[in-house]
Amino acid sequence: MEVIGPVRYLKVIARDSTGQGHADTVLYQFFEHDQLQRVATNADLRRLKTLGKTYLKCAWFNTDESEERHLRIFSQNPSADGTPEQVRLHFHEGPLIAYKAAAQDLDNDGELELIWSSDVDNDGRSNRTDRSRVTALVKQFLKLGW
Repeated sequence: MEVIGPVRYLKVIARDSTGQGHADTVLYQFFEHDQLQRVATNADLRRLKTLGKTYLKCAWFNTDESEERHLRIFSQNPSADGTPEQVRLHFHEGPLIAYKAAAQDLDNDGELELIWSSDVDNDGRSNRTDRSRVTALVKQFLKLGW
C-alpha cells in the first residue's frame, strides 16, 4: 500500500539564533503538495502568536540556521465532508519523523475527543502537559483554516 503524505501542511521551524540554549525565533511556511506556497505574512504572524509560544515549549529547535528539526502540522478529513476530523503533528529530524502526536474528533462535532502524544516537550516524561500542548497546537492550527 502506498503511503500518501498530507496535501497541505504548516511547517514550523524554531531556532536558537543567539546560542543561549533555547529557541528564540519561529518561522512558519505553508506548503501544498510539498511545494512552498508562502511564508507567514504579518497577518498570519498575529494569528500564529499563541501557536508559536506553545511550540517553543516543545524544545524542538535548531541550534543553527537549518530546518532539520521542524514540525509539520496538517488536518485530515476522512469523511470528506469538508471539516477536519484529525489533526496530525509530525516532529521531523531532517526527512525522518522523530515522533508524532495527533488529535481526533470522533463524532465530527468540532470537539477533540482523543489526543495522542508522546513526550512532545522533551522533558523525559509523557504526561498531561504533553497532551495539553498538543491540544493547544491543534486548536491554534485549526483557527488558521489551512
